[in-house]
Amino acid sequence: MSKSVVHVTDVDKVYGKKGENQFRALKKVSMNINEGEFVGIMGPSGSGKTTLLNVISTLDSISAGQIQIDGTDITMMNQNQLADFRAQKLGFIFQDFNLLESMTVYENIALPLSLQNVSSKEISPKVHAIAKTLDIESILEKYPAQISGGQKQRSAAARALVHNPSMLLGDEPTGALDSKNATSLLETMTSLNEEHGISIMMVTHDANAASYCKRIVLIQDGELYKEIIRTGTREDFFKEILNELAELGTSQA
Repeated sequence: MSKSVVHVTDVDKVYGKKGENQFRALKKVSMNINEGEFVGIMGPSGSGKTTLLNVISTLDSISAGQIQIDGTDITMMNQNQLADFRAQKLGFIFQDFNLLESMTVYENIALPLSLQNVSSKEISPKVHAIAKTLDIESILEKYPAQISGGQKQRSAAARALVHNPSMLLGDEPTGALDSKNATSLLETMTSLNEEHGISIMMVTHDANAASYCKRIVLIQDGELYKEIIRTGTREDFFKEILNELAELGTSQA
C-alpha cells in the first residue's frame, strides 16, 4: 500500500470577513496524493485550483479542515514553523524559474541548503549529485545569463530538489514557455517522477501539460468535481482530458 504524502481533509477556505462580501474558494475538499504520484490539478479560472495549491504548499492558511504532509499536520504550525517546514519538505518550480542572476548555477542550486545553514562541505556533494541527475554538471560555474532556457529549467528543478523534498509543487510551470521548452520541462518532471520516485503536484490549465500526469483532479466552484486516471498512452489521456474540459466549459489557452 502506497504511503500518503499529502492528506487533505474537509478543507474550507473563505476570503473576506464574516458578514461582508465573503467568498468561499474551497468547500469541504478532501483528497490524497500518494508517494511517487504525479498529480495534475485542473479547472476553470476561479475554480479554486491555485488556492488548493497555495494551502497545500503552506503559502496560505485554511479556514477549516486539516492538511497533513508527510505525516505532519501543517494546520497546527505557526509562521516560523511553516517557513522551516517549507524549506525542508517542499520544492517549488516557478513559471519564470526565479534564478538569481548574480549567482552561479551552483550557488543558485545550493541556496536552499545555505538558507538551512548546511555546511559547504555537505552542500557540494548534494549539488553535484542533483546536477548529474539533471545533466547540468558542465554549467555549474556559469551564470543564468550564460545558459539556455532548457538549462535554466533544469537548474531551477535542481534547486527545487537539492534538499530532497517530500513534494515538488508547480503552479503553471510551463505557462511562460514555448512548446519546445515546455516539453523539455515536462519530460524532466516525468523522469524525476518515474526514475527517482519524486511526488509531484502541478496546477495547469493546459491539457498537453496535464497529459504527462498519472492522475488529474478536476475542481469546479471550490469543490472536487471528478478525477481521471491515465491508463493508456499519453495521447489517449490528452484526448480524455480535452473531453472533460469541454464538459466543464474550460477553454484551452
